[in-house]
Amino acid sequence: MYRLVYVSTAQEDLGQSDIADILDVSASNNHERRITGFLAHNGRHFMQALEGARDEVEEIYNRILTDGRHFGVVQILGENITERAFPEWAMNYFRVDDPKGHTMVIRHDDPVDGLLPKDMPRELLHLFTRFLHIEPTRA
Repeated sequence: MYRLVYVSTAQEDLGQSDIADILDVSASNNHERRITGFLAHNGRHFMQALEGARDEVEEIYNRILTDGRHFGVVQILGENITERAFPEWAMNYFRVDDPKGHTMVIRHDDPVDGLLPKDMPRELLHLFTRFLHIEPTRA
C-alpha cells in the first residue's frame, strides 16, 4: 500500500457545491478502488491524503494535478505503508470555520486530534493539525 499527501490552493470562486461534488465523486470512486483518505480545507487551501494501491493512488493524483478547481498542487508526502491511517473513510472532509455548521467542521480552537483516527501515525496527525490551524490567506 501507498500513502500520498498533497496541498493545493482553491480557485477564488470555488463554492460549497463544488466541494460537495468533489466529495461525492471521490467517495464513490474511492470505495470502488479501495482508496481511503481525508480532505481538509482551511478556507483557501486543501490538504488531502490518499491511501491504497500505489498505481491507483498515483492515477488519482495525476487527475488531481489537472483539476481546474485548484492550483499550486504540491506533493508533501509519498510513502509505502503497511496500515491505513483512514481505514473506514472512502473520503472524509473537514472544513475550518464553515459558517453553515456542517457536521464535520472544526473551528480553530477545536482539538483536531479528537476528530481524526486515534491510531493515526503521529507525523500525519501533526501535518493535518498544523494545516487546519493555519489562518488562510488570499492569493
